[in-house]
Amino acid sequence: MNGTAAPAGIVITELSGTETGDGALRGLRLAVKDNIDVAGAPTTGGSRICGHEPALATAPTVAALASAGARPVAKVNLHEFAYGVSSDNPWHGRVPNPRFPDRIPGGSSGGSAAAVAAGIAELALGTDTAGSIRIPAACTGVVGLRPRNGSLDLAGVQPLCPSFDTVGPMAASVSLVAEAWRALSERASSPGGPLARAGAAGGRQDDPAGGGSGAPLRVGVCGDPDPAALRILEGLGVQTVRVELPLDEIEAAFWPAFRAEIARAHQATYPRLAGDYDPNVAAKLAGTQGIPLERYRASRERLAALRERLLGEWGRLGAVAVVSPVLGIPLPRVGEREEDYRDLLGLYAVPASALDLAALAVGDLQIMARSEREALDLGLSLERAGLTPVAPRLG
Repeated sequence: MNGTAAPAGIVITELSGTETGDGALRGLRLAVKDNIDVAGAPTTGGSRICGHEPALATAPTVAALASAGARPVAKVNLHEFAYGVSSDNPWHGRVPNPRFPDRIPGGSSGGSAAAVAAGIAELALGTDTAGSIRIPAACTGVVGLRPRNGSLDLAGVQPLCPSFDTVGPMAASVSLVAEAWRALSERASSPGGPLARAGAAGGRQDDPAGGGSGAPLRVGVCGDPDPAALRILEGLGVQTVRVELPLDEIEAAFWPAFRAEIARAHQATYPRLAGDYDPNVAAKLAGTQGIPLERYRASRERLAALRERLLGEWGRLGAVAVVSPVLGIPLPRVGEREEDYRDLLGLYAVPASALDLAALAVGDLQIMARSEREALDLGLSLERAGLTPVAPRLG
């Protein structure tokens, strides 16, 4: 295991010698976002503040994939402290977009997505707090899953916003993401695991396009998702129904809670070490300060009410999932200021994070559902019918 200069801004540390199992992921290379611990390797969080000592233990999410046979080969770059969508990192290099070299790779899990898109690894682990798996998956044309809050063990993961932080797999296909999720959820469902503690069911086990009850499956459509994907849905006999997400209302409820938790997560180093942060991230942290407990609690209560209302509307429509784009705007060019596009880029990604939904990005097509199994089942049906990751709009 050795530190190395980041090739093309993707790899921070090369990994070797990690013990792996003999399961379904045997021999597949795994890239690990560098805010997730691997024993013996530093965890920098994409910063120059952290990572001066190697991790003492491997995060359970990494261990679960290694037990299934995946071989960790690299710790990969990210937007500093997972707080941004460009992955333009001043300390470890700008993460490139292997598919669209003059465009950003998205973030904050830009290195995870780029590692898959560049063929450095077949699998990657990223984190997603407000879109950080799905945005780079959309930007680079790969697949990524955001699980529900609390569905996986976050031990060994640097916190950004603990109530909303999640860890999820990324790969070039839905089928491989589903295989990785199976390994992760089996560990989480074991006695004492987070899914077992929550008593969570895996969701639908049948092929959603088959409509197990004999009735046609209904899927909501929000925004303007890829027309080819909608045609494939129709070809599968799925009925689509237009739904509207109250995007402004969701964001207004979400950001106070999001920013309050970030301020607390960084209170030991910000503002004391403000000069050691990426100026881009330091400016965002300045905007997180001073949110009182009362406003935080009101934010969480509004989100819970919005979730109940939204899922009630989906239930009345009979929709098992909602499809939308991931990105709200065409893919920005390298060199554009992140503050000019960051909110619009993740326009359709925030609701799943804010309202605790599972969400699968198949490139720039998002499938939001009540459970990971429902999102993956629909994604697998689309993939079997010919869907490949949807390319982002370039504008």
